[in-house]
Amino acid sequence: MTKQGKIILMAGIALVAALGVTRVAQAQSAPVSAALADATVGEKADGYLGIRGSVAANVRAEVESINIKRRAAYTQRAAARGVSVEAVAAATGCKTLSAVGAGRAYQLDDGFWRVRGAGDPAPVPGNCPAV
Repeated sequence: MTKQGKIILMAGIALVAALGVTRVAQAQSAPVSAALADATVGEKADGYLGIRGSVAANVRAEVESINIKRRAAYTQRAAARGVSVEAVAAATGCKTLSAVGAGRAYQLDDGFWRVRGAGDPAPVPGNCPAV
């Protein structure tokens, strides 16, 4: 597959996967929404939520539950497209991180947590295709 073909494939996977993740993310409780808003929970480059600080046990449990639902959605999409679960998750991470708002936490593929500032450009993991 050519480099351009890979970019198109990754962009397509990201779009379809992000639509499914959006539905999962909308099912968050008020405590997880608050944790996202105060940057103790954030999006990760691997397509999953992560915990960036101390959170209550119920928030931790819900983050784990959301990640299980995301993995199930990624697995289904990967099987349908003949690609790896990790590829779908990473493509979704690219799309999700591009929408991280100011004041929200995110983790790139280097493992370091950051909080997006008001004037900061959208975060882009190193594994994302240039589009």
